[in-house]
Amino acid sequence: MYFHTQEAIKAIILLLFSGFIFMLHHTGEIIKFINPQYTAFSQIASVIFLFLFFIQVPRIFISKEQAEDHDYCTILGCNHEVGSARKVPLKSVLIYSIVLFPLVTGFLLPYKDLGAAEAVKRGICYTPNEQHLHHSEELVTSNKVFHEMMESPVLILNNLNFSVYVNNILTYPEFFDGKPLVLEGFILVGDDHPFLARFLVTHCVADAHVTGLLLSSDDNNLRNANDWVKVYGLVDTIENNGQVLPIIQVKEWKQIDQPKIPYVYP
Repeated sequence: MYFHTQEAIKAIILLLFSGFIFMLHHTGEIIKFINPQYTAFSQIASVIFLFLFFIQVPRIFISKEQAEDHDYCTILGCNHEVGSARKVPLKSVLIYSIVLFPLVTGFLLPYKDLGAAEAVKRGICYTPNEQHLHHSEELVTSNKVFHEMMESPVLILNNLNFSVYVNNILTYPEFFDGKPLVLEGFILVGDDHPFLARFLVTHCVADAHVTGLLLSSDDNNLRNANDWVKVYGLVDTIENNGQVLPIIQVKEWKQIDQPKIPYVYP
């Protein structure tokens, strides 16, 4: 029997990928990497990797006859190149290194949540999307969430509604002028006003971007970047470069611990 080193390495890689994804689900860390809507797909991927591992295992040990005869080649590939298996080409080493890199970093390096430093690097948008700037009465009347917000005595922003609530406030700031609200996030320090921010993850952390609202407060303690706070205030408006922007007049605030799920999702 021949032991095929490269085939064994492939099997180990498949098993490690399956185990890594399973570990992320078991610890709950998976939601720090992808939108929870896609967790089922990552579970399926883990099962597929495990299935491929079991297919790969029989290819590790082959007979001398199989190693030398082309007639024993299968749809999975030929094993007659065993004689050169001990010499791993530089190209294969490079490919294995690229494939193993996410596994090594995933198992050995600690996970870090995105915060103020990453937000500054990725850029901060204080205004709504260009397509929402010229809103019409028709858009307002067709927005169900908008009507729910208008009828609510206090806007309480949580992980489920943060994205859509902030987008409506940014798009229609004059409609919410004077509206009380409660929201949580981390602090970013701007030129004139602090900014209460959350990372919005559409698919995975690679596409995460910052969303949030400007704050107005005389308390300098509210300018400590990366602090997580809970803010109670009123929606107000300011004008900047001809645009009307919402700003939260802070009435009360308190520092809080970073939540277990620091990101919000659309």
